[in-house]
Amino acid sequence: MKRVKLGHHYYYVVTPGELNGKLRGKNIVLEGEIEDKPVVEFLPMELPSWRTTFRIHGIRVDFAGSPCIGKGDMVKVYGRFLGDAIIATAIETEKALFTTEE
Repeated sequence: MKRVKLGHHYYYVVTPGELNGKLRGKNIVLEGEIEDKPVVEFLPMELPSWRTTFRIHGIRVDFAGSPCIGKGDMVKVYGRFLGDAIIATAIETEKALFTTEE
């Protein structure tokens, strides 16, 4: 499988059909179109923060932040695959790269 480096980590470049149990817990990058309106939540707990949730290829993506993205945008999602969701560490659009602290 092809790998790319972003920051200090390497990510496997995958297609939706390649996501399986063998990749669970691995860093992946998946490209696709945002299927629904992203939900941006403010979490006012101990450390105030934002969480954005959306779907690409039917897979839920969680991102700790509030990127400027919308339904229909083409994105590359870099993150850890959990089997049913991706915990994103970066979201790349045509115009910007949104990252979280590692």
